[in-house]
Amino acid sequence: MGVNFQLEARDRAGRLHRERIEAADARQAHQMISSRDLFVIRLTPEVCAKFVAKNPVDPSKARRRDVPIRTEQLAQLLGAGMRLSEALDSMATRCTDRAWGAVFEGLKSSVIEGRSLSQSMAAHPSLFDGLYRSMVSAGEAGGHLVGMLERLARHLRQREAIRQRVVGALVYPCIVLAAGAMTVAFFMLVMLPRLSGMFKDMGQALPFSTQVLVWTSDTLMQYGWMIPLACGAGWMLFRKWMRTPQHRLSWDRRRLAWPLAGRLHSLEEFSRFAQTLSTLLQSGVTLVEALGVSEATLGNAALREVVREARAQVRDGRSLHESLKSRNLLSGMLLDMLAVGERTGDLGGALRHAAESCERDLDRALLTFTSLVEPILIVAMAAFVGSIVFSVVMAVFDLTSGIGRM
Repeated sequence: MGVNFQLEARDRAGRLHRERIEAADARQAHQMISSRDLFVIRLTPEVCAKFVAKNPVDPSKARRRDVPIRTEQLAQLLGAGMRLSEALDSMATRCTDRAWGAVFEGLKSSVIEGRSLSQSMAAHPSLFDGLYRSMVSAGEAGGHLVGMLERLARHLRQREAIRQRVVGALVYPCIVLAAGAMTVAFFMLVMLPRLSGMFKDMGQALPFSTQVLVWTSDTLMQYGWMIPLACGAGWMLFRKWMRTPQHRLSWDRRRLAWPLAGRLHSLEEFSRFAQTLSTLLQSGVTLVEALGVSEATLGNAALREVVREARAQVRDGRSLHESLKSRNLLSGMLLDMLAVGERTGDLGGALRHAAESCERDLDRALLTFTSLVEPILIVAMAAFVGSIVFSVVMAVFDLTSGIGRM
């Protein structure tokens, strides 16, 4: 006995056919449909169709971190010779992630209705941003969609690798800070109250440093619950302040001026920008359009303003390196690389080399950052904990000396 499938297909005249067919499996069902010269829109086993109808999937739940692997898989299917609609149907059917299956199902339906893949992807901006859609559009226009998807997958992985390096450099300092804060909190809120009670029972004057420590402990015991509330309120006020474009621009300009951390931030941003712009230019996108798309990949409002102004100057006929040179954000070497790229007609290649140079500088800056921050944090936490221990030891020493004189 075969399996009942619910079929939705169109014939060459564009007429829609909805019916039930019986076949041994999905392969045989597709053969039967092909023999009738029909174009499959949807072929679903009845049991699965009923389940999906009762359990609809929200495509917005698809995870953004899976975009590179899904892009790679789609490129492999298209590279194997599948038509776009067939490749999207295969992705929709075989995705173990139901949310991603729903995304590809929607893309397939949109493509069948006559839209391009890039136009169809506009329905999912959280997954396929402006850069992604621009590159897909360029690939469709130039007839090299497979190569473009492969390039996109590599680009997304490189961009994620940069982000992971920055995050990884901050992990150890954060762990040291958290461990130190928990140690101090435990001592101030648990151990010191017991010791201060003993000191008070002895009725002897305490050293000034110990008095300050006891007062701090008592204050934390009484009003410590206000600290997380104050931090939360401060964070909410800061977020509200940052929603104003002028305030966000002012803050981001300050971030670029921070010693060491500002350099890390600017290197990360420009590396991502140069890599994105290079990929777009080598994909056939015009410089003005590529600058517009690349601008959106920058997280710093001050840098976005620089790129926006540079784009306007490029549109008016100035070269890119001259437009960026006036803002003094890039080193002379990087500007020279851009100038050579524009002179030789290989700006995309020059930007790729600039991005690689920034990544190397970023790695060195991250190494310097961690080399400086780690010992500073350790010494600071040791000094802080040591001062607490010293104050307690001095109090105990004074008390024992007083008892010895009695």
